[in-house]
This record gives sequence, structure tokens and C-alpha cells, in this order.
Amino acid sequence: MISVGSKQIQQLYIAYFGRPADPNGINYWLAKSKNGSNLKEIAIELSRQDEYTKFIIFNRDTDYQINQLYLNLFGRKVDFEGLKYWLSFLEKGNYNISDIICALISFDLENIVNKLNISSYDLKVLNNRIHAAQLFTEELSLSLIWVDLYRPESVEPWKEGKALLAGIEFLSQVNFQNRVTIENVKMSLSKISSMPIEVVHKPVIEMRNISLNIPIYHSDNKNFTSKITKGMFKRVTGGKLRNLNRSTIIEALSNLNLTVMNGERVALVGHNGSGKTSFLKLISGIYKPTQGSLKVDVNVYPMLQKSFLTSTELSGLEAAKAHYLLMKNCLDGYEVFIQDIINFSGLGNYISLPIKTYSEGMCARLIFSILTSIKHDCLAIDEGFGTGDAAFFERAEQRMQKFINSAGTLFLASHSEQLLRQFCTRGIVFSQGFIVFDGTLDAALNYYHTYDYSQLCF
Repeated sequence: MISVGSKQIQQLYIAYFGRPADPNGINYWLAKSKNGSNLKEIAIELSRQDEYTKFIIFNRDTDYQINQLYLNLFGRKVDFEGLKYWLSFLEKGNYNISDIICALISFDLENIVNKLNISSYDLKVLNNRIHAAQLFTEELSLSLIWVDLYRPESVEPWKEGKALLAGIEFLSQVNFQNRVTIENVKMSLSKISSMPIEVVHKPVIEMRNISLNIPIYHSDNKNFTSKITKGMFKRVTGGKLRNLNRSTIIEALSNLNLTVMNGERVALVGHNGSGKTSFLKLISGIYKPTQGSLKVDVNVYPMLQKSFLTSTELSGLEAAKAHYLLMKNCLDGYEVFIQDIINFSGLGNYISLPIKTYSEGMCARLIFSILTSIKHDCLAIDEGFGTGDAAFFERAEQRMQKFINSAGTLFLASHSEQLLRQFCTRGIVFSQGFIVFDGTLDAALNYYHTYDYSQLCF
């Protein structure tokens, strides 16, 4: 029996997990090979690992899994003919993903190259990634601290080891032209060096198997459903639809498992309708989960809207006073607060008039001034929140920076990468109500740009 070598094991790790193998993993599977396990048996065992089933392909269809393999191995999605070939391959008999991987990483590709349009370009990308992964693992093994950090954390529910994300980010940047050097490897490993072995901050938000369903009641269920599901609905909504009697259930969030530590700055990434705003409303207490366990040990302050919660019959002064009482439960310090609101908003004497007499820009300036006036332990900010007219924007931007920097924990949903990079270090990618990636901000943004979620739907 031919034993499996470290190069083949690296290819399995690249295919399944999109990262270089950890030294302990390499040694474990080499030992299994010496004891009689062949490539197919090792591939099958890896396909059952929590890292793959619970973190990478949880609740994903076969098309997605095949696309994932191609992206990991060749840096591109599978073409139509290739996808058609593999789907037919799986339907022919008792075959699964591990069989596809073994075929793709076998040393003799002549039998499938012509059928699958695998080019010399693809093979060069694969060879470059294998070379990079081997350098990474070899250099990693030189430090016991690196080895200890760069390993999966197989806990229930599955949570990836944070240092693994450095490996995923490193390997995703290797392409046709980029044959990495040991210096490139050391630069990536420096990110692991800065990671603490133990997390000293306490968790402030913990989610376990959280789902959120939003019912919409209407008189004509069939007609309503046909209207909102027509056209592009599937691409822009955060969740699926279910019909129940005279209502439609929107599955806004599904099976969220997440822990956020005190002081983390979290970017929420995803296309419009992917679930970001629903998530912010959930942690803010505006929505209650339909199922699962949600523990929030911090007061989450939401900045999600442009309109007042109070009546527009109130004056600006009365609205500001109502907000202050809501936040402070008393009027101690109110005079300083209201003077700041008047000065910053620039409303002058208009602050005493009913809000219904304000222009849209005046309303936005007053709301922004009020909401950013008090320090908070945790902020939940939606990019949809506006700051009014252009003349007000520069001062508002400076105030927003000060406001965000004063917060302990931050959740920021935005399509502006510049804004996210300015304030956040961790990124969570949403797609159709699922969390599809959670890691460093750079890795999350790279993951989001690599995968076209409007095409790779569940």
C-alpha cells in the first residue's frame, strides 16, 4: 500500500478548509497513513470534521460545496460544464465530496482535465498554494506558541481557532503569479504572534442556535406572497419565506452561533437584506429571538433610524428632554446636555418649535445631535442612519468618530470599507440570514469579495 505524504495532506487541507495544515494535523494523518489509512479514507474523515461541517458548509447545498472546493484549490468558481460534470458524477453512484476532492488533487489529472476545463493556469495556482502551505506549516512548527495558537477549537457549537483565519487569509492571496517566499510567511505569522493565548475580556453577547422569524399578516396571502417573491426578491432579502394561514413568515435570521467579547469592534458585512439590520435589532432588544439562547450582558444602544420615536407634535426641546430622561432616569446634568444639543445642531430658536415644522435636514441634525450626546457601553449602528445636509456632515463626522471611540463595544453595519477599517477589527459576513464567515476584518472582506452571494445562494 502506498502511504500518503505530507503534500497530499496539505492538498486535502487546502481543499476542505482553505488554509495550510497545522503541524499537529499533518503528523496525525501521516501516522494514520503509516497504520494503513489511504488517501480516500483520510479524505472521508476530514469531510466529517467540525471545522468543515459546522463552520464551512453548514446547511449548504452541493453546488456551493463544489464552488468552495474550486475557490480553495484554484482561486475561481467552478465553470458550468465542470459543475454539470460533478453533479452527474455524484448521481451515478455512491460518491460524495471526498471523491471529488481525491480526483481533483490526484497526481494524475489527465483523465479529467479535458472534461473539466482545468487549465495549466489552474494547476499553477494549485501548485503555488501547495508550496505556500508547506512553507507556512514548516515555519509554524518552529514555535511552540504558534503551534498552540494555530489549531482548531472544536467546541459545541463549532468555533474556529482565531489564528486559523491568518492561514486562510494568507493562502487566499496566493494566485498564478504569486509564489510566496519565506518572508511572506513570516509576515503572516507575525499576525499570529500578536494574538493572546487566552482571551481576558468577558463575553457580552452570546448566541446559541438563534433564529428570528418575522410574521407579516395580510388579507390575501397568495396574492401578497406572489408579489414580494417575484423578480429579484431572493437576492435582496435576508431570509426565506413560509406561508402560514393568513400570514407570511420571513425567516430573517437562521442558526446564529456567536460570542462577542467586551471591547470588540465588529463590522457587519453583507449585501442589502442579508440580515445585518435584523441582527442589530435583535441584540438591541427590538426583536426577540424565535428560538435559541441569547445572552446580552451589556446595554446595547441602537442607532438604526432617521425618525423620532416620540410624537412630532413635541418640540425639539421636549424630544431632547424625553431622551435624556429615558437614558438617565433623572435631570441631573440636563442643562449642559441641552446646551450642547442646541449648539451642535445649529437649530437656534427652532429648538422650541414642534418637530413637525422642521425640514428633513433639521430633523436629521436634531436626531444625530441627541443620539450622539451620551457615552454608551455598546453601540449598534446601521449605515442607513443619516446626518442631514452637506454643511452639517463634516462636524457630524468628527462627532461620530468621538462617539464611537468612547464606546466599549461596537457593531457597525456598512458597505463603506473605509469606514469599517477605521473603526472595526473583526468582521462578520451575512448571507440570507446566515453568518457565513466570522474572523478578522481583512479576512472577512476578502471572503465577501471572493464569494458572489447573489449567485451562491442556499
